[in-house]
Amino acid sequence: MLRLNKSLKLVIVTVLILNGASCTKPAGPGGRATVKGKVYAYDFDNTQRYIVSKGYSSAENVYICYGNNSVVGNDVKTSTDGSFEFRYLNKGHYKVFVNSVDTAIKVKGNNTKIPVIKEFDITATSQTIDLGDITINK
Repeated sequence: MLRLNKSLKLVIVTVLILNGASCTKPAGPGGRATVKGKVYAYDFDNTQRYIVSKGYSSAENVYICYGNNSVVGNDVKTSTDGSFEFRYLNKGHYKVFVNSVDTAIKVKGNNTKIPVIKEFDITATSQTIDLGDITINK
């Protein structure tokens, strides 16, 4: 009976250790970390040659990819001051991007988009990362 109790205890401890080791959460939602930033835009005329205006841009779509995935995990729109924020993130690797008009193509009405990407790592549970400005062309 004593041997059975020791064996049972050993099995229970082993299961608890293996279960605890497998609870590492991947990059993505569910944590307490935050990433934030602002989108600054140069607004060109329709020939993509002359800047009409510039400043922080509201209502821009900002996307986040979790881990090394290229699939969009979530998206938000910038507020009136160009700021954005993704909250409740776990530790891990992330990519944030905003689409920008490719001004290398100097054709009237050009609407070719390229992503402006910022990559970062969250290394602490309650970390806040400020990406600063992400500059795009409109």
